[in-house]
Amino acid sequence: MIFYKPYLDMLDIFTMFPHADLTGEKTVCAYVALEDDAILGKCLVEVTGYTCTISELVQTGADKLVTEGLVRAALNFAANRGAYLASCSIVQIADVLKMLGFSEENGVFRGEIPELLQGSCCKH
Repeated sequence: MIFYKPYLDMLDIFTMFPHADLTGEKTVCAYVALEDDAILGKCLVEVTGYTCTISELVQTGADKLVTEGLVRAALNFAANRGAYLASCSIVQIADVLKMLGFSEENGVFRGEIPELLQGSCCKH
């Protein structure tokens, strides 16, 4: 079973994502996908006001289920902190973002979080 563990401590987040800009007026969280003790992937989400940005996502394999789980965990974190809009510029996960309902414009994927978190049976 895959477990998505959140990290809110800035030192932990900086250790996982040393090149990330963690300054400014934003709430930041990292998620790590774990199966037993193995790390399958990690992502970084930043929330500023009503908007969240999934700024980094790294995984050890090409499992789209892990990618989807990390994105959904990040969106849930953001929604629980009042974010309504989401964006992501990670083109390597474009297929998962499009499957969730993100629309793309000039290499940036955007969507409304409540729509993105609906199951695929609820998409029009």
